[in-house]
Amino acid sequence: MYAMRHRLAVGLIIAAVSVAADAPLPELRTDAAPGGSALHVKNIASQPLTAFLIELVNYPGSSFSFSQDDVLGTPIAPGGERSILVSSMTVGAVPDYVKLQAAIYDDGSTGGVPEKVTQLIEKRKRSLTTAKELIRRLEKAESEKLSTVAVVDELRQWSEGLPRANRDPLIATVQSRLGRESIAKVLEGLRVMERRLAASKPAL
Repeated sequence: MYAMRHRLAVGLIIAAVSVAADAPLPELRTDAAPGGSALHVKNIASQPLTAFLIELVNYPGSSFSFSQDDVLGTPIAPGGERSILVSSMTVGAVPDYVKLQAAIYDDGSTGGVPEKVTQLIEKRKRSLTTAKELIRRLEKAESEKLSTVAVVDELRQWSEGLPRANRDPLIATVQSRLGRESIAKVLEGLRVMERRLAASKPAL
């Protein structure tokens, strides 16, 4: 029953994304760079580009996947271009196999393979869930007047107890910030993050 409900939920998400997937994909150019490759992403749409996924497609014996979500940072403006250095040398050597698979724009419109767009949305959902849980844990630590060392240790244990695939990098980022900033300051940033993720489009 659970598996059936899960398949139905995923199917509904994909169907919804398929309807919205009407925006053009950004232009992608790849070339070799010292120690790796360079990805050049140009936004040709009329809306800021907030997230995208690049993959190595149908290349024998090798794989590559790179995604970036700028909903919390600076999206690529219409007509703007961003260059990204990656460590894979294969990507720059076989540009015909490197494809921009999915894109999300500031107004919620999307482009690309529906299943890949869904991956980007689900990743954003996980970030929102992690941010909410971090806020809950830090608020509790603050009310109990726990030391920063104790909080960092508690977060480390929590992260290590999660399946490797579910370990959100945000947890490690918060641990690092707690080494430099107060719990109150880190909480302030997390609350801003939560609001921006919750308000992002498509709706989570």
